[in-house]
Amino acid sequence: RIQMKELKFNIKYLLKRKELYFSIFIILLINLIHVILCVNESLRLGTLMEQSHTAEYQFILYNSQIALNVLVIIVFPIALSLVFSDTSWLDNKNKTINLLYTRLNCRKNIFVRFCLSIVVAFIVSLLGFLFNYLLLRIIYGSGNNVTHFQSLPFYLESNSSWFLDGLRLANPTIFVITISFTVSILLGLLSGISYLCSFFVNQRVIIYFIPLIFLILTELVFPIIGLHNISFISMLQPFSQFSIHDYIIGIIILLTVILGLLTIVLRKKDVLV
Repeated sequence: RIQMKELKFNIKYLLKRKELYFSIFIILLINLIHVILCVNESLRLGTLMEQSHTAEYQFILYNSQIALNVLVIIVFPIALSLVFSDTSWLDNKNKTINLLYTRLNCRKNIFVRFCLSIVVAFIVSLLGFLFNYLLLRIIYGSGNNVTHFQSLPFYLESNSSWFLDGLRLANPTIFVITISFTVSILLGLLSGISYLCSFFVNQRVIIYFIPLIFLILTELVFPIIGLHNISFISMLQPFSQFSIHDYIIGIIILLTVILGLLTIVLRKKDVLV
């Protein structure tokens, strides 16, 4: 019951935050811009829509020609961290933290905010990807269809070194939905890390760049410690060579880091100041 009080309070707080709606706007805008670029490219090539690649191969996470990978890797984590990652930092900065915790349980409130930062980031990114796919599907259709490049179906050979390539060949629609989930899960967990790290930084702006800093650090450290196949940046680009096993190991590592940070934050003596 008490935890429900923290949840209700923070959901109301979330819905009042302009950062939530700004983040949704940015994610949808990038996905919409990608669709516009795909259509513009089709028109530039002088091809009819039914002669172009189908929606699955135009999809923002799988399109090698109209590639917005940099935005997914850099802008998405920053935009999603805006949603809720700085809430406890702001309470502390504005000296409202002691007043807040006369009404709410301190550690339960932190846990609820941590969970919301992950869940909301996951939902926003997933809806953005599905919005992109739905528009592309309406325009280009679906399936391993004929393209203007060749008279045979597109990419009918499966390569096990590419992420879930067998699923792409068997069912392109399920493939797109699946990679939307895998990338959104990763973005959600990165947002959770951003929230937890907010307890250790003095500057608000740093909170939003924590996911990017984390991605860069892991790219530098993992090869040194022998984790050559684990790359979170590659996992944010499913049109890459890594396996489902690599993805699972990466998520386990991420969850271990998160659990360690959460334990430290909940045990901090100065959580309530």
